[in-house]
Amino acid sequence: MQDNSFELLEAKVMTAIRRIQELKSENEDLVSRRDALERQVEALKLEVSRAEGELSVARQQAAVVVQWEDKRRLIEEKVGGLLESLGSLD
Repeated sequence: MQDNSFELLEAKVMTAIRRIQELKSENEDLVSRRDALERQVEALKLEVSRAEGELSVARQQAAVVVQWEDKRRLIEEKVGGLLESLGSLD
């Protein structure tokens, strides 16, 4: 009877050892995946930062374009008015 108990205990210990090894392996995989995801997050943060910088520059350039367009319209209106004045001199 005692031999049977030792065999049962040994089987349970071996099962526990295999499960611990499986869990260690799974843990290593999870750590590896976590590290890869952390690197990916950092890369994405850098990309977002770069994109935000580009967006800021693009907005500034768009504001300059709007200013130049306003100035162009004013010049066009003034030139049109001067041309009308010149045309009325005839």
